[in-house]
Amino acid sequence: MREGHSGKGSILGIDQGSSNTRAAVMDTGGNVLGYHRTDGCYFTVDGIENAVRLIMEAVGAALDGASLDIGDIDIIAAGINGVDWDGSEEYVRGELDKHFQGKETIVCNDCEIAYFGGSLNPVGAVLCAGTGINAAFFAPGGRKFVMGDYFKAALQGGTGITNTAIEAVFESDLGVLPKTRLTKLFLDFSGKSSIPELLETYVISEVFSKEIKSLAPKIIEIADDGDEVAKGVLSAFSDGVCSCFIAAMKKMGMLGLDCDIVLAGSILMGRENGLTAMIAENLIKSAKNANVKGAAFEPAVGACILGAMKKAMVFDARAMENVAASAERFGLTRLSPSMKKV
Repeated sequence: MREGHSGKGSILGIDQGSSNTRAAVMDTGGNVLGYHRTDGCYFTVDGIENAVRLIMEAVGAALDGASLDIGDIDIIAAGINGVDWDGSEEYVRGELDKHFQGKETIVCNDCEIAYFGGSLNPVGAVLCAGTGINAAFFAPGGRKFVMGDYFKAALQGGTGITNTAIEAVFESDLGVLPKTRLTKLFLDFSGKSSIPELLETYVISEVFSKEIKSLAPKIIEIADDGDEVAKGVLSAFSDGVCSCFIAAMKKMGMLGLDCDIVLAGSILMGRENGLTAMIAENLIKSAKNANVKGAAFEPAVGACILGAMKKAMVFDARAMENVAASAERFGLTRLSPSMKKV
């Protein structure tokens, strides 16, 4: 632990997604003291034992990096993918409690902690798009709604985008759509020399159909460079996602509220891109009083902030300066797009 920082009463934040499991330790002044990342897990498929093992690996290394132990932790906030259904929070909390010596532990969907990486407002919403997609809504009075599988397959983040894009390549080959640079992208990625070979691989190989999800950032780049087919893919994605998101805001009685909408996840973060701008513009057409913004910090930091808020710790401007400076040292800041009301 760095000189001048007390570890007593610290907060442990956990973020477990399919790709990564991350843990961060923060003190009461907002200073990130330790961090570790390891492999991801989806406990509903890979088993709760594997999920907890990876969580404890990340937690142990983060605590070691901060020169602390679990006794120094006051509260734990864990965002876990797969916490989607009634009873899943209690189930995962019960498994974690076996390792956390009776510490107060908050368990929620991993989408929820992404919100607190971008906002301190207790009322607001988050759209988190990476390999898949999710959204969470925090309404007045403590009411909460997590969308999860309400989003259909074509809207499932990078997976939905790439599946729609490769189908557009086949339609382009038929002449339904114009020629597109997406054709070369998928042929190069697959190592195939013709569209029939590509189609056969896509239909038959489950591995290939899963691997193509990594091409979502490239598809966004091609669209940004003016490819009309790629732009159409992203436009359809944006329209579908925003229609569902706005419907959920209306369902929760939030559509006219002054609140934050945080955009998070790998395909909505980093550099400014056409998809992010498209979604922001789409959302503000209906949620006119909302402030659409990018997440400033990785979700593991958001988990720490959620834990601090649950303990009624004061997160003033000085504390947020400490969060920003210390998170940057650990590479936990996000290069968020600058959002403005459209």
